[in-house]
Amino acid sequence: MTRIPLADIEQTERLRPSTDGRPLNVLRLLANAPNVFGGWADMAGEIFTSPTFTPRSREVVILRVGHLQNSPYELAQHVVFAHAAGLTDQQIDALLDTGDIDVAGFSADERTLIDVVTELCETRRLRDESFAAAHALLGDEALTELLMIVSCYYGLALVLNAVDLEIDAPGRPRTGEAR
Repeated sequence: MTRIPLADIEQTERLRPSTDGRPLNVLRLLANAPNVFGGWADMAGEIFTSPTFTPRSREVVILRVGHLQNSPYELAQHVVFAHAAGLTDQQIDALLDTGDIDVAGFSADERTLIDVVTELCETRRLRDESFAAAHALLGDEALTELLMIVSCYYGLALVLNAVDLEIDAPGRPRTGEAR
């Protein structure tokens, strides 16, 4: 059960509906902080509309962060988005360390993203070699954007885990296994 009451939908204009017409619990939770909610919602919206990363590559990054942060809510939401972006069950399993990443069929560029995200989340740093590989693939602008995506979802996972946000997305039940 969520440890902080969710904002009342009737009183919160900025809550964007999910596919079923109801605001997601994550938005109702974050709306409890109206002084920062608008800016956060704008940033998250830009992550989803930026042409820098395809929906598929963005979901590879977000699922990997969600897994490494052990965030059941983030995973439940983004498994659905990952399927919609064309990731297979085998690829999703590999991102969640329940399958073999080496045989999941990721491109070399996707493997670079996965390796960089994994190293960054696990060590909170990037070795010179990892940084160079990411920079060679992405350049300054896209690498900075990648790091912002990781930081957004890494931080969001901390918030969601702290309040034990109730999952409102139809995802595969594996997300609760780590609890």
